[in-house]
Amino acid sequence: MQLNQKPILKPYIKNGRVDYGKLEQDEEVRNLIRQIEEEDISGYSNKEKFAFWLNAYNLLVLKSVLGKLKKDPNWNGNTSFFRKLKFFVIEKHKVAGQKVSLLSLENKILRKEFKDPRIHFAINCGSVGCPILPPDLFTEENLEDYLEHLTSEFINSSEVTIDLEKGTLEVSQIFKMYKKDFQGEYGIKQFIKRYRRDIPNIDDLRIKYKPYDWKLNNV
Repeated sequence: MQLNQKPILKPYIKNGRVDYGKLEQDEEVRNLIRQIEEEDISGYSNKEKFAFWLNAYNLLVLKSVLGKLKKDPNWNGNTSFFRKLKFFVIEKHKVAGQKVSLLSLENKILRKEFKDPRIHFAINCGSVGCPILPPDLFTEENLEDYLEHLTSEFINSSEVTIDLEKGTLEVSQIFKMYKKDFQGEYGIKQFIKRYRRDIPNIDDLRIKYKPYDWKLNNV
């Protein structure tokens, strides 16, 4: 997949939110979405495939959100069980010549094939509670550094907070949803310690999970 190296999505991201109104006018983004439909990845290296599927997930979320907003400009995100079911499970997308849902792309391709917990900080589901939409596309060359950067940014954001007086480590619901990927609560703490810049000793802190905000991450 030949990608333009400029940060194609960066102009539409403001303080972690997405300007879907302006993004909808970008023909280059629409071309990328069309390109992933028929892309032949059979000869790709493992890193190329990893980058491709990360990009595919993020681009397809954008495609789905733009489709919802076109039908209903006041659509405010996947704020109900039925909306989540339709958005992530029922709706199918053509990618690399196959039909997949966003849920199967995440669980049966990204998580199953690549087994890297940093995935959860590199994909954006279109909600406020998600890690921010990466402004750059993933490539074979930038994959490792970019995954490290995005993970570090999330771990050092307000989604992970420490209250020594209360003895709590408050973290995003992402860690609860995918606890298995982090090998349980002990693994969550070890993972956070790897990336946190101002970390005290958190081994004895009690983990609390922050409420997850499913509202649309629009500006």
